[in-house]
Amino acid sequence: MIAVVVVVVVVVVVVAVVSNCGGGGGGGSGSSGRCSSRSSNTKMSFKSRPDRELEEGIAQAKAAGVAPEVLEKITSARDMFQRREEFTIEATSDPSETLVKIEQKTYSHDWQGFYDQGKIPWVYKPVMYSGKLEGQFLKSLVSIQGAKRILEVGLFTGYGALSMAEALPADGELVSLEICESLKDLAADLAKDSPHAKKIRVEVGPALETVKKMTQAGEKFDMIFLDGDKKDYIDLVKAAFDDNLLSEGGTLLIDNAYVIGAAYCPSDKNHAMAMELLETVRSRKHLHRVMLPMNDGVLMVRRMKDVERDAS
Repeated sequence: MIAVVVVVVVVVVVVAVVSNCGGGGGGGSGSSGRCSSRSSNTKMSFKSRPDRELEEGIAQAKAAGVAPEVLEKITSARDMFQRREEFTIEATSDPSETLVKIEQKTYSHDWQGFYDQGKIPWVYKPVMYSGKLEGQFLKSLVSIQGAKRILEVGLFTGYGALSMAEALPADGELVSLEICESLKDLAADLAKDSPHAKKIRVEVGPALETVKKMTQAGEKFDMIFLDGDKKDYIDLVKAAFDDNLLSEGGTLLIDNAYVIGAAYCPSDKNHAMAMELLETVRSRKHLHRVMLPMNDGVLMVRRMKDVERDAS
């Protein structure tokens, strides 16, 4: 009997950690807006589908009355995942005082009230913001890239924008595309104490329309960070590489590339969308890609010629 219970629990854990095609997730976002559940902060980690499935598996194992030593083993594995996450955050440099303020305000803001006043199209979730780990990653990448001009699609409360702006030179510029005028005003107010806020310019309106105008005007960006409406991602990838919105030697970052787990869950209604995005990048043989398993996945894309050098 114990052997049968062990097998059942093992199956639960394997399904939770490997397959994990159950559970919920965030929705899509408005054009240039943000609506996907995502990211971590210094206090609360982003809960991925494997995280949620594992928690449910443990609860089911307890309810089924499995052997205490088996339950202890599963719980220990869960705790190690959590401690690894905590260590990752602890090992990462602390954000600036203004970023800490933005984090706090993102969690304390009355999003329901904002929605009731018609300022946003749905009730936004605080976990939509970039958070310490991804924010410092973005900041580091801007520094490594030596970027002077950045395009961000999806502003929210401006945490990611300011994280990147802090690494820009004094004459650098970050252009953020946002669908909601109210979020432009909120982000500006939250970042106003930072000397780097002056590097941020927000364009309000549908992302694809704004990007089309940019490509027609011949604008270029050293780095592009996509974090808005997932339905726009394919067209934005095409704009970056087919229309050369991304400068030579530039880097494209696609946030939420796991699409709240849909990318690795064939039964998910958004699985086809996630795979179509991957295929759009993969089919362009002149592009180099690497998926970073950070939060809800960050897909980094560069031109192959900037990654693989001539050996002769």
